[in-house]
Amino acid sequence: MSLELGFFLPHVPPEILNKMAIMADSAGFDFMCSDDHLLSPFSPMTSDFEGCYESWTSMAYLAGKTENIKVSHMVLIPSFRNPAVLAKMAATLHMLSNGRLDLTVGAGWYEKEFDAFNLSWENHNERIKREEEAIQIIRKMWTGEKMSFNGDYYTLNNASLDIKPMLKPLPWIWVGGDSKMSMELAAKQGDGWLMHGHSPEEVETMVSKITSILGDKKENFGIGTAHFVLFGEDKDKAYEKMRKIIPEKTWDDFMKAGIRMEIKHRISGKPEECIERIKQYKDAGVNRLITIFLDPADVGVFVEDVMPGVREF
Repeated sequence: MSLELGFFLPHVPPEILNKMAIMADSAGFDFMCSDDHLLSPFSPMTSDFEGCYESWTSMAYLAGKTENIKVSHMVLIPSFRNPAVLAKMAATLHMLSNGRLDLTVGAGWYEKEFDAFNLSWENHNERIKREEEAIQIIRKMWTGEKMSFNGDYYTLNNASLDIKPMLKPLPWIWVGGDSKMSMELAAKQGDGWLMHGHSPEEVETMVSKITSILGDKKENFGIGTAHFVLFGEDKDKAYEKMRKIIPEKTWDDFMKAGIRMEIKHRISGKPEECIERIKQYKDAGVNRLITIFLDPADVGVFVEDVMPGVREF
């Protein structure tokens, strides 16, 4: 499979968000995505915007502002939305955008937002089991058949998508998360697995593990990862630039949230070094890369000096 390039959309003022999405589309990124939070886990990066948008609404809006780029999330939390309703939301967006949706789900990790919105906060294993039921419901709803379901977390009574014909091909379902249970859920129920914050060597090991349990799916299964991208004369200079860009309070939030590995294994340095680093991930088995830019000026450098080289892989 060829390498798909994704553009992560930060939470910024509306006019800037619009420009970013349109730029990502015209520049040739394959998809764009945003994180799914009800409360922001991090202090703001800049003084002109604080907090976070509701991810589904913002991505559906931006699908209407663009023409070719796919929309997705990093990652959508099933606990925030009834999965049968989410199935209909996804089917609607997929059809109205002419097939430009990938559904990427994950169990969630920020307990504070669950408590604030009176959503059930369960241990990790329970959240994965809830996610599995949600995926089962979504896939069944997409068949167009009427569905009753009586699980440990969700109940449906003769529900149906009520959209015919459903646009084919159906959206891919990506499962995000680095745990063993997330990996196994991706292999069992997903079309792809999204991880983050690992070295190429670690990714190669993780790809080997999931490949061993994919069976016939391994020939058409997605492996994704997400990384900060930062340019500089060398990696040390790029790190110095990153420390200047990220406010101290936001940096502290990153550390508390365990973003150390993402920072350590960033894609950084000169453009040719970044191309080589991305190739290492591609060689390790990655076929989907989400780029996260901390410096807006780096986006143009990536599009002009890195993307053409990556497209040759």
